[in-house]
Amino acid sequence: MDPGGAGEPDDERNAEELAEADGPDVDGWDADDERGAVEPADVDEYLAENRRHWEDAAAAHPDTDHYDVAGFLDGASSLHALERRELGDEVCPGTDLLHLQCHFGLDTLSWAREGVTVTGVDFSREAIATARDLAAEAGLADRATFVESGVYDLPDALDGQFDVVFTSYGVLGWLPDLDRWAEVAASFVRPGGTFYLAELHPLTETLPWDFDGGDAAFVRPYFTPAEPSTYEGPGTYADYDLELEHDRSHTWPHALGEILTALLDAGLALEFVHEHPFAVEEQFEGMTRGDDGHWRFESGIEVPLTVSVKATNPA
Repeated sequence: MDPGGAGEPDDERNAEELAEADGPDVDGWDADDERGAVEPADVDEYLAENRRHWEDAAAAHPDTDHYDVAGFLDGASSLHALERRELGDEVCPGTDLLHLQCHFGLDTLSWAREGVTVTGVDFSREAIATARDLAAEAGLADRATFVESGVYDLPDALDGQFDVVFTSYGVLGWLPDLDRWAEVAASFVRPGGTFYLAELHPLTETLPWDFDGGDAAFVRPYFTPAEPSTYEGPGTYADYDLELEHDRSHTWPHALGEILTALLDAGLALEFVHEHPFAVEEQFEGMTRGDDGHWRFESGIEVPLTVSVKATNPA
């Protein structure tokens, strides 16, 4: 999982959502709330608190079993079959790829290992420092650049355009303004180039943490509320027992229609939108891993768990 731009994610839920089967303390949603933007001053405070949280997470995550850093350094890839299959020939030796919300860069460097020239972006100074160290240790520093920046500020920190702009798993919930996100992402796609998103399906964010594929009630909003959901307590998706000094963070749900409309309004042309009845990692209880490496519910119920979007810059 990758933090918002405000990268983690990679698969996965947002950082606090898998802390415990019963879930963390969640505030900020009233079923009677009207949807709408929060005040800019509040957004700045929320994002500042998220940044402190992700600095702590970025320092701890490389040592967790969730992120197999040793395996990566031995030659393993952290990429999932889904994005590799769907991007196909779009990413090959010689491609230049921009990875938004890259966390500490394992996916970014996995693309680099395949001959891609990569630029990874994350708002965490700790994450970017770790990514640069891993690039050097893996012998990939010659084709990997890492930039410390939030998504919204990226046009002031990075020039140029790219063949592919890529972002994946657990990223959008950390962003309060998807219109701005889409504008920035589209601005970095070179004419004829590709934008690709693989993300947790927005429906999954409405379900309880211990959903097992049986009966369930919606426990969080599907549409973006006036205030974010606030999570406080130990644990992240990488280690449920992880203790962080800054263990309070804020996320915003975004409906699928909101995501797609933002990309269209930014001038991108949709090539496909795929909703998948599987997760790339164990997202809920009651899931088993199939021979294809994907996770599904033992109950056999099929609900959208992952969504992938591919778009192009027609300019």
